[in-house]
Amino acid sequence: MITALRAVKFAFQNFGRNFWLSLITVSMLVLTLLTVNVLMVLQQVASKAIAFAEERIEVSVYFYPATAEERITGAAGYLRGLPQVRDVEVITSDEALRRFSDRHAADEAILQSLDEVGGNPFGPTLVVKAYGADDFPFILDALDNPQFRNDIREKDFSSFEDIIDRIRSTTDRIQLFGMVLSAIFLLIATLIVFNTVRIAIFIHREEIGIMKLVGATNAFVRAPFLIECLIYSLFSVAFTAVIVYSSVAVMDPKFSAFFGGESVGLLEYFIRNWYWIFGMQFVILTIINMLATMVAMRKYLRV
Repeated sequence: MITALRAVKFAFQNFGRNFWLSLITVSMLVLTLLTVNVLMVLQQVASKAIAFAEERIEVSVYFYPATAEERITGAAGYLRGLPQVRDVEVITSDEALRRFSDRHAADEAILQSLDEVGGNPFGPTLVVKAYGADDFPFILDALDNPQFRNDIREKDFSSFEDIIDRIRSTTDRIQLFGMVLSAIFLLIATLIVFNTVRIAIFIHREEIGIMKLVGATNAFVRAPFLIECLIYSLFSVAFTAVIVYSSVAVMDPKFSAFFGGESVGLLEYFIRNWYWIFGMQFVILTIINMLATMVAMRKYLRV
């Protein structure tokens, strides 16, 4: 216990004596972790954006005005029986006319043209929603069923596939850039840790030599430097967690407003998974720092 406390004491002394170098090291590690966490936030937002777009993909099936109600009901039941279909909304001719009039209430020219036509030019409509964008080709093929084909005047596929593809493409590019940036920050931080250990060994070379002469083991000599790596990792993860939670708490309501009031769940995601998010980052960071320390000690700690 006394030996362990001495190693911890020496580690904090090394950290304090090289305070500015330690501060630079922690700063670079924090930048690395922030970049990683930004990528996680981006992934969550992109997933929400894709789900938000997919929920609004629909096929509008317009029938001829003279189509019998039984035919419409049969077509709706047929589509509801498909496993790819999430919902089918039946819009009657009168409802279609009312919606059209409400949508163009400020456009007098369109309303006058509608009056000149006389009667209701709109037929019944089925609005079909699927579980995912990949289900719509099957639904469109199903609508070519000979039983209903002659009653259908037009099919309008409100495709969000281009939007989804752009979201995915942009997210992939940003993630690639973020991973490269994280690797650069991590490399710089590792080099700083490596040089910090070299400097500390050089400064304490006489002290280390005396320790060896009086019987100190290699493990005791190495322990303060390894504990110092733990301190770097602990401070870096702690500062990163504070920054991430503060930022996410501010951004979450703004993202929710962008998605029509639906919560993205960023804050909830980090609160629910904090132990493995920051725990894993701490473990990986500690391993990398210790490897850099071991390499530096193997080369320069020969007393």
